[in-house]
Amino acid sequence: MRRLSFDAAFDAVVCLDGTIPEREVFQCVQHCPVVAADGAAVQLFRHYGLRADVIIGDLDAFWRAPEAQWLQTARLVQIAEQETNDFEKALQFCHQQVWRRLLVVGFQGREPDHTLINWSVALRCGRELELCFYDSGRYGILLWESVELALEVGEVLSLVPQPAARVRTHGLVWELADERLQWGIRESARNVVRSVPVRIELSEGAVALFCQARLPHAPRWER
Repeated sequence: MRRLSFDAAFDAVVCLDGTIPEREVFQCVQHCPVVAADGAAVQLFRHYGLRADVIIGDLDAFWRAPEAQWLQTARLVQIAEQETNDFEKALQFCHQQVWRRLLVVGFQGREPDHTLINWSVALRCGRELELCFYDSGRYGILLWESVELALEVGEVLSLVPQPAARVRTHGLVWELADERLQWGIRESARNVVRSVPVRIELSEGAVALFCQARLPHAPRWER
């Protein structure tokens, strides 16, 4: 069983063109390069005066924005093909840079199909990269195998199957005893940590774990 603690540093921030978090989130991880979808780069500058380090996508929205003239100091990565969305393009770029531990923000909001597609991309790419989603003070982390977690007593935790999993837990108020979770049928929502460490045993499938954010710290996987 692997151990998951929260004492690492992120390699980069991936910012998508959804609902971007408060400025303080970016200040917490200001040591990290920011890889932004073209629309997200405009949002960051328009709302916070922040300049992304890398702007990636087909760049159509970027060049149409009046802010483009102020953002050309960034590294512009134009990828015209439409077989992948901006999230996947950003992940491929980070993989090429050997940036594995990624904080992902702005992945939901606006149009709901974008959010669901981004989750699908995360499942496709999440085995090669360590993705940590942030929104509204919460982390989202994909789990592919059993894990022991350094959490806090009283913390709220949710497990959402991706798309199905068989799960046993130790340390929660409402334990799962080798039970099957399945998308559209059953999930473990808003459970509470009763004792630590928490153990989540996966005998099959994968789950998305949602827990309290620990900025600026990133998840660290250990054997």
